[in-house]
Amino acid sequence: MTSSRTWVVPALSALVLTACSYTINGDPLPETGVTPANTTTTPSAASDGTPKIAKQRSVAGVDPCKMLTADDLKPVGSMTREPARRDDQIQESCQFVFDGASVVTALYQKYEHVRQRQSKGREVLVEGHSSWVSCDQDGNAMVCTTTTAVNPNRSILVAMTLIGGKDEQMVATLQPLVKAALNRLPAG
Repeated sequence: MTSSRTWVVPALSALVLTACSYTINGDPLPETGVTPANTTTTPSAASDGTPKIAKQRSVAGVDPCKMLTADDLKPVGSMTREPARRDDQIQESCQFVFDGASVVTALYQKYEHVRQRQSKGREVLVEGHSSWVSCDQDGNAMVCTTTTAVNPNRSILVAMTLIGGKDEQMVATLQPLVKAALNRLPAG
């Protein structure tokens, strides 16, 4: 893989298996046809290809470990350790570790870059924001990511790796997490 690709699958899987590192991959599973509650699968980008952004948000000074709370993460399970910054793997990221699962949050790159690298993903609207969803199987773990546009130059990433996970269920679990993270960002 090149440094210009997003790298989720092998690294997020490694995160679950070793609780150490993670990356974002650019080869998601094809669309499953699942439409989680309060999201739509209608095209969410404007006619010129720019993502929809209902309310501009800033990521300046935001701690990725505070984008989600233990209450937000209850549907995933009980954390087996405290959230930890993982800037060595993905800049401005945080890892939440569970038994057999992990969740990663990150103040991420430009939304359009992710769409280009994850061509098999699909776009949904989350709280009026374009959100790119992709899932991929890596061994016995499923890795699903959501990248949500928050301003013209940045997005937020919320990703989950689950041993034995099913993409439809994981996407449904991720949607409220994306909403919670999005709503914790200050207006931009």
